[in-house]
Amino acid sequence: MTNGTRNGGRSTDLRLLLLGVLLLATLTTGGWIAWRWAGQVTLDEIRIEGHLNATAEEIREAMRVDSGAVLLDMDAALLEDRIVRHPWIREVDVNRLPSGVLAVRVDERTPVALLMTPTGRMAYWVDAEGWRLPVTERARYDVPLVYAMSEPWHPMRPVQHEPTRRLLSELGAASDRLDALFSEFVWDGDGWTVHLTPAPPHGSIPVVLGTDGFALKFDMLLAFWDQQVLQHANKIFDRVDLRFDSQVVVEERPRQGYAIDTTNNNNE
Repeated sequence: MTNGTRNGGRSTDLRLLLLGVLLLATLTTGGWIAWRWAGQVTLDEIRIEGHLNATAEEIREAMRVDSGAVLLDMDAALLEDRIVRHPWIREVDVNRLPSGVLAVRVDERTPVALLMTPTGRMAYWVDAEGWRLPVTERARYDVPLVYAMSEPWHPMRPVQHEPTRRLLSELGAASDRLDALFSEFVWDGDGWTVHLTPAPPHGSIPVVLGTDGFALKFDMLLAFWDQQVLQHANKIFDRVDLRFDSQVVVEERPRQGYAIDTTNNNNE
């Protein structure tokens, strides 16, 4: 290799090195300027989305941030922890935007039942996980009534009664057809009884459920409804008991003016 070739290669390497140093310096300077700029961006707006029963005012009050505060000084995780303590809010996502906007996206809990007091007044909405949600003028849900054991309310603690928790969990997974059947659930001290939505000529049929196994019992109830209740207007069903293993025990009698049909009775 000639001296000219060696010198040309060294010159190219030197130029590449200088170019790399210049690029690194530019990126470092740009990053430092951007960091300095972001560190001076102050809160201009709190933008809240996804809320219905939790009001924007309640969410802002829970956040406890000062107008004009530096955005980067705000801890998004801390703000999320404060907001999610609202009983209606299940999840929340807080983002600090370069425009000075604090973007808050909330996901509220969905009730599966309405807890009632022993005197028949509304107490709380309740979701499938047992979280009790305050009644608000904005909340409108077509869900069954539940007369359960009375427990002290705490915003950070769900229902503790296990049979109630199991029932609520299955209500959250119930189909629309099943949900339409349920009018109200009553705890009698030993177990749950559901009173079905009246379907003429039948009135509200009480169905004894017990304390567990609700998924299977709901399937049995729907099959009984389709095969017996809807097919036999000539019967009055006084009581249905699903507490026994895979059995449907029925108390029934002929409806006045009808002769009872026993040709397709396989309830027991």
